[in-house]
Amino acid sequence: MSKKVRRRDPGNVNVTLGSAETHEAALSGKQFPCCLCGAGLEIRFSWKRKPYTTCLSCGIQTFFRGKAGILRLAEIVNSELLITGSGSKTELAVILFNRIQQLRVQKQELEGKQGLIFLNPDLEKVIGAVDNEIERAQIELAKLGRETPREKIK
Repeated sequence: MSKKVRRRDPGNVNVTLGSAETHEAALSGKQFPCCLCGAGLEIRFSWKRKPYTTCLSCGIQTFFRGKAGILRLAEIVNSELLITGSGSKTELAVILFNRIQQLRVQKQELEGKQGLIFLNPDLEKVIGAVDNEIERAQIELAKLGRETPREKIK
């Protein structure tokens, strides 16, 4: 019996966006929010020049792989769509804000798929569900805004 040896496809081993220096320069010094606590995490690069973040307080690492993932990361970071929190009192508010921003982008993408003349009823239901989730997150954010004591302006 002969053993089959799996060989890696050499074209898929080091998937980057062309010049690694280009996306590394675009993301260096930038921050991306932790998905659990919303804290601003420095974007770092692995020895293979792939971006990743590490949240020491939550104990998680997020790796961005593949062309689509790295491009999406660069888009989000450059658009400043998401914000990062710095204090524990604002963590939930930051997470909710980022969630609302992501849902709005998702809704726009879904609306772009909807036909102008022939509407897809299932897609309409999905868009309605996203709307409901946006509204729910906005209500929670409003509650937090009322609960958070504000400094008086002198």
